[in-house]
Parts: sequence; structure tokens; C-alpha cells
Amino acid sequence: MSKYTDTILTTEGTRLATLAANGKTHYVITRAVATGDDLSDLTDEQLAALTKLPNEVQEGSIVEQVDDPGGSDGVIGTRVQFMNQGLNKSYSMNALGVYAKEDGHDQEVLFSVMTAEDQHAQYMPDFADKVVLRFGITIFVIVGDKANVTVKLDPDGLATIKFVEDAIAGIPKPDMTEYYSKKESDDLLSKKVVDNGDDSMNLNGKRIMPANDANVVHRSPDTGRATDATDFPYKDLKVDGYPVIPFVLVPDRATALAKTAQYPNYAFMYGKELN
Repeated sequence: MSKYTDTILTTEGTRLATLAANGKTHYVITRAVATGDDLSDLTDEQLAALTKLPNEVQEGSIVEQVDDPGGSDGVIGTRVQFMNQGLNKSYSMNALGVYAKEDGHDQEVLFSVMTAEDQHAQYMPDFADKVVLRFGITIFVIVGDKANVTVKLDPDGLATIKFVEDAIAGIPKPDMTEYYSKKESDDLLSKKVVDNGDDSMNLNGKRIMPANDANVVHRSPDTGRATDATDFPYKDLKVDGYPVIPFVLVPDRATALAKTAQYPNYAFMYGKELN
């Protein structure tokens, strides 16, 4: 992320701002420029002494005048955009400068300078791949009295912004009614089935064994009757609240007595038809 220091007024910038504050002149902020030169080693005094930004690489478009957020009439902001269209060589925007022209004078002067913080200069790629990059920044400067200052806006820059904004506005918005909200997604995920890898699964926080061929009772597709031998425990088995006692048929009375002694919870019956 790009970061820049506060603006430094040049000597000429201070002169113009002082005169404007006293109502003695009027000037126009004309343009903003960028350089790849690293000026971070210069002191504030050395920056103020500059009359031109060294090795200017490109010029930005001033697209808007912005009032000081603090409400001061002596500070204004210029919203500037830099585009990489037509740029033949990539560079880092190590310093930005603002130029101004005093009424009655033909020569522009360097009004202010701002430098990038260490390792935070904006990188501007060349246009070889035909990929557009737009970098926007608002540069706040002390102007003395904004009533005596005019910011020259770039109509081409404004047209570019409008073109981009219109293009973005023309992109169809997706129908979000077919998507779940985060809360709905979280609720659904909390109820998901998890495969434990051992033929069991977790569902709603409980481990269950799904039905498979090994733990179901098969039946004939023709008669519907069970074809597998079954062995059900009788303990605690009830029908309509009454305990179910298993009856076992044995061949004779002696067997019935012996089995009853051995299995007191069973009822053993015998009859001649079993002999």
C-alpha cells in the first residue's frame, strides 16, 4: 500500500500562499507530476529549495478540488489521478510535485513536494500488456486563502473517470437471491454428515451406523417374509406396556422342568404332538 509524507511548500509556494492569505495575489494550481527519483534523503529545507521536480516521468490529471476536512480556508486538496496508458517503462512514484502559476506571470513554479515513505512508493507498471492501472491520490496543500486560488481541472481526466464509473455501473449485478447468507451456510454446515472412515458417520453430533448388507434382515421379494435367521433379546420387551415372555416348546415335562430351572425367565411348554 502506498504511503506519502505531508506536503512541503517550496520557497515559491510559501511566497504565493503568503501573498494569497493577505489578498495580494491570485494563482492557479495547474498540474501534478511524479518522478522515480528517490528524494527521501533530502531535508525539508532542501525540498523547499527545489524549483522543479527532478526527472519527471509523467503528469497526472487534476480531477477535483477538495475542501480541508478540518474546515480551514487556508488548505485545499487536489484530487489527482495517474494512469499508466502510454507509459513505456515501469517505475516507482517516489515523489509527487504540484505546480502553480501566478496571475500576470507566464512561468509555472513548483508549489509543493511530497515524498513516498520508505518502501511504500506506488508502483506504476508500463503499458506493454495493455492492462490499465489508475492511481488516485488527494494532495492537501497550504494555499493561504482558497478564495484567491483556482484549481485547474483536467477535462480529459474527468472524462476518463466518468468512462470508468459508467463501465462499472454497466456491469450486471448477480442475482443474490440464489445464494445463502453466511448464517444460513453456517447453520447448514453445522448439520453436515461426516464420514468417520470406519463405516460409521457423525450426524448432529452423534455417531451412527448406517444400514448396510451386513446389519439388515433380508426378506423375500416374493412373499415379504424374512429369509435370515434372527435372534432378538427378550429382556424388557413389551407390547402395549406389558412384558413379553418367550414361550419355548420342548418334547416332554422333564425337559420343561429342567429348562425352567436353568432359564427362569422363559416359559417352557410340552405336549404329545412334540414326541
